[in-house]
Amino acid sequence: MKQALSHLLNDLLSAILFLAVYLTTANLTAAASVAITAGLAQIAVQRFTGRRIWPMQWISLTVVIVLSAVSIATQSPRFVMMKPSLGHFAIAAAMAKRGWMSRYLPEAALRYLPENAPVLAGYAWAALMAALGLGNILIALYAPFAIWVWFISVGAVGAKVAAFLLQYVVFRTIVRGARRRAEGSAVGAAARPSTALLGVLAGLILLTSSGDAGAVGFQEAAASDPEGQPLELNIWYPSDAAATPRALGLFEQVVAADAPISGSQLPLIVISHGTGGGAETHYDTALALAEAGFIAVAVTHTGDNWRDRSLSFTARNFAERPRHLSLTIDYMLTAWPGRDHVAAARIGACGHSAGGFTVLVAIGGNPEIDRLGAFCREHPDDWGCQRARAQAWARGPSGDPPARVWVHDERIKAAVVAAPAAGYAFTAGGLATVAAPV
Repeated sequence: MKQALSHLLNDLLSAILFLAVYLTTANLTAAASVAITAGLAQIAVQRFTGRRIWPMQWISLTVVIVLSAVSIATQSPRFVMMKPSLGHFAIAAAMAKRGWMSRYLPEAALRYLPENAPVLAGYAWAALMAALGLGNILIALYAPFAIWVWFISVGAVGAKVAAFLLQYVVFRTIVRGARRRAEGSAVGAAARPSTALLGVLAGLILLTSSGDAGAVGFQEAAASDPEGQPLELNIWYPSDAAATPRALGLFEQVVAADAPISGSQLPLIVISHGTGGGAETHYDTALALAEAGFIAVAVTHTGDNWRDRSLSFTARNFAERPRHLSLTIDYMLTAWPGRDHVAAARIGACGHSAGGFTVLVAIGGNPEIDRLGAFCREHPDDWGCQRARAQAWARGPSGDPPARVWVHDERIKAAVVAAPAAGYAFTAGGLATVAAPV
């Protein structure tokens, strides 16, 4: 709820300031000047800092400018009474945009609600605002001034508050039910509630969700590497602090930055990205893990990430990656400020593509690196083989001698391996020593 209110206050700043100054001073010109100046300054700051300017902010500023100008020009009491309708219609038009409500929902709500819930809820709010606008016109035209005052100050506000509370309860109930089913099921995807139920409740769902469900803290850190530059780490963990939108590379996540950790003896999951990725690649998986009570830490592999591919598709890269995982675990258990919250006996690893290869090695696998060359001779058009040849040509005649020492880490007790790169390098014998469940 805190997140939603924060966004609404920010997006409707101009309209809120206009109303506050006008009610305090009864000076229309002063109210308009303050609101317009603040709105323009807000947009200028966001544009200068590179942050997105949301449609609701433009609408809020435009409504204040237009209505203030007309009010000053006409000085008509009837227009003053009509003015709230124009504001309601403008906001209803913004709310008619598909999916606008998603910006105001926390990550947990977006994860557990049916996909069309925020869309239908947004349309319901647009209908409510339009209905209030029409009602205000009728009352302004035909009802006494006292009735109009009652409608604007009590009726319209009361309808919005009631709608807000009703949607809060409905969304909270759906999210909590879905989370309970997810925690009790081996497959979390089965936890989504029926969309048929949503059809019945669509007219009742009207604003926001619980802000305390699945709150996630987030930190950026660096683990020292005696053989190279520090390893970049992204860390997600349970937290009770208020979450806000935060940019993460190409993505945006809703987290509480550098917030206190909630809980003790939390299991740790180490995440290894694929070739050319980064620590942020699997941020959505990390958020889900943190919401479920895990600490998730993702490492950016030196020499094989989106900024630096100097080691990509080389034997050295395959050997360095498992070592990076061990250094990451070392950091989390000995140097991370939140290390006392980690359950050292409950550590898992998750890897995709080259990260899958990395995790297989880390849990005890011994690949036969010579099989990579044999495979590429038989499959010269393979995507990975083509890039390996290009990398070898770029590195020159000296090449990159294959590394024969594979770093294993017995602290990893379980693993998730998705689409492992160069899986053909592992034979049954090479995987015979793997004891962790995969």
